[in-house]
Amino acid sequence: MESRKCVLYDRDCIGCLECEICDLDPNKICDNCGKCLDIKDYATIRIDKIVGLGEQKKRTK
Repeated sequence: MESRKCVLYDRDCIGCLECEICDLDPNKICDNCGKCLDIKDYATIRIDKIVGLGEQKKRTK
């Protein structure tokens, strides 16, 4: 059986569930609310290049 890697420390997962604890309230399990992240009401994405169907086929070979 393959062991999972810990997402917080450089070791195998020991099942401590420290990765599931909320960063803002240590008595709460993370529910992915995003309050700990600096999320804006809007976001911009810079597009460097658009790959056409012909170019995409070349890249997958």
